[in-house]
Amino acid sequence: MQKILVPCDFSVSARRGLEFAVELAQATSGDIVILSVISQQQEDQKQAVMERYKEDFQNFVTNINQAVTIIQQIRFGRLLPAVLEMITLESVNQIVVGTRGSRGWESTFMGSNVEKVLRRSPVPVFAVNQKTHLKNLKSIVFPCDLVLRDDYGMGQFKKLQALLKARLHLLHVDTTLGIDKQILMQQVRDYAAFHSLKNLTINIVKDTDEKTGILHFSKEINADMIAMTTHGSADAAHMYGFSVSADVANHAHLLTWTCVQQSLASSFIKSK
Repeated sequence: MQKILVPCDFSVSARRGLEFAVELAQATSGDIVILSVISQQQEDQKQAVMERYKEDFQNFVTNINQAVTIIQQIRFGRLLPAVLEMITLESVNQIVVGTRGSRGWESTFMGSNVEKVLRRSPVPVFAVNQKTHLKNLKSIVFPCDLVLRDDYGMGQFKKLQALLKARLHLLHVDTTLGIDKQILMQQVRDYAAFHSLKNLTINIVKDTDEKTGILHFSKEINADMIAMTTHGSADAAHMYGFSVSADVANHAHLLTWTCVQQSLASSFIKSK
């Protein structure tokens, strides 16, 4: 069972995220918590904004057909602290957020904060930038860093692949343009074997930077989603660090999933 948190201002893109979250909850016997945050800039309209959020919530719940438990929480202040607080209070283990992808985040408040959620969340995050159905997610691009160690992020990803019954396309982006491709191919095979990954292809692409290589490859094979595990703050300089995953989520024209590998997740889990 999953507890799914959806930060939501009920914009068009946020509603797409909500609709995807409903499908995810149905597939995992999960519950949904909708988090609506009233910013400091809206202080003078606080009561009106609160009433609008409540009305939008009721309209959404009334119009969905699936039998899913959905509650709403309204907070005041900044989005990121509210999200992190809600993860603890509601024992959240998945976040779904709607975005506008390469056109930018839809509203100033959500836009300036969603990237922070992607960077700081100790639990996996789906970024939904177009209407997406769970049943159609059969081809996943997974950029790999070739690090041979077990971690929280990989465990969560393997559960996701099993849920979707999807084909995995392991990808390594070579930005050095100097390493023999066969050597890299073997390293990716070793990575797949170490993590016991199944139903996959091995892929090496050369590009000037990781984000561009990931996006080009995903478009070329017509992938359904991109999944990335990122390193915690201690390893933020790593090639698949926070900045790359956030950039990919904001510029991809398809669903993305990100999950921190160790540092943030392990400390969060221990605190619980």
